[in-house]
Amino acid sequence: MPPTPVRPAVPEDAEELLRLRVDVLTGRPADDAWRGTFLKDMQARLGTDPHLLAFVADGGDGVLTACAIGVVYRGYDGPSYPGGLWGRVHTVVTDPRHRREGLAEAVTRALVGALQERGCSSVELIATSEGLPLYGKLGFEPAAHYLTLRQPLAAAGSVRSVAPDGRPG
Repeated sequence: MPPTPVRPAVPEDAEELLRLRVDVLTGRPADDAWRGTFLKDMQARLGTDPHLLAFVADGGDGVLTACAIGVVYRGYDGPSYPGGLWGRVHTVVTDPRHRREGLAEAVTRALVGALQERGCSSVELIATSEGLPLYGKLGFEPAAHYLTLRQPLAAAGSVRSVAPDGRPG
C-alpha cells in the first residue's frame, strides 16, 4: 500500500474542514452562525497562527478525505509540562467513503508530530469509542480525573469560600 499523502491544511481547505468537522463527524449540517464562525477562524489562522495546526489527506479535486486539527496551549512550567506547552487534538475525522485506509492514523501522526516539534510535552484528546484502538496504537493512555465545565459556575452557596488568610469564610 503506497504512503498516504498528508499535508498541512491551508485557508482554502476551510470549507472542506467544516464539512468533515461538522457534517461527517456529527451527521448533521452546521447552522449558519457556527459555519460562519468556523470558516472565518480557519481562513484567518491556518498557515499563520503557530498555535493552530491541521493536517489533511487530500483526495484531489478540492475534496479532503480526512483531517486532524489541534491546538498548542501555553500553561506554566511543571513536571508534567516542561516548557509549559501542551497540545490538544480537537478533531480527527475520515470521510466514511475512505475509512479503513489508514488516513486517520496518517493525519493524527502528522498532527501529533507537529505538536511535539512545537514543544508540547503532553498531547491530550477526548476519544470516541471508535477512535480508541487507533489512539492506543499510537501510545495514548487514559488519564484519570479529567472534568469539563460547559455552563456557568455553580451558585456561590454550593461552594465553600475561603478568606484571604486561608480560614473558611
